Amino acid sequence: MIIVFTKNIVHAAYALALALIGVAGLYVLLSAEFLAVVQIMLYAGGVVILLVFGVMMTNRLRGEKVISESRNQLLGTLISLVVFAGLLFLFSQFDGTLKVHGNQGDQVRQVGIAFLTEHIVAFELIAFILLVALVGATYLAKMAADE
Repeated sequence: MIIVFTKNIVHAAYALALALIGVAGLYVLLSAEFLAVVQIMLYAGGVVILLVFGVMMTNRLRGEKVISESRNQLLGTLISLVVFAGLLFLFSQFDGTLKVHGNQGDQVRQVGIAFLTEHIVAFELIAFILLVALVGATYLAKMAADE
């Protein structure tokens, strides 16, 4: 609800981080610890930090505060309440037991073996694309600093 009503974009980004950490908590409750750690590291950590730095840099470049104009507060509130009611209904139906499908074992080991056997081409391709993006961003930042 904070994301809908706040006019400060930085506060909205922090509220998004709390929501994403809550999703990680749901992963822990579902015994998917690896997904919870990935959720915290990638989304709550990386994406939100990137968002906050982007907002701060935009604020610094223009010299004026960046504020959010909430145009559809009523619709946002209604959707938030419907999602919250749906989650409450689902949690009320939960009896406390989890049905485990297949061999859970060590999740990190299973993901590592899958990355380095079945999905090695995709894994290496993503690593190469990230390296190219990093080198390109460094080059663009250097060109902008030289001007």
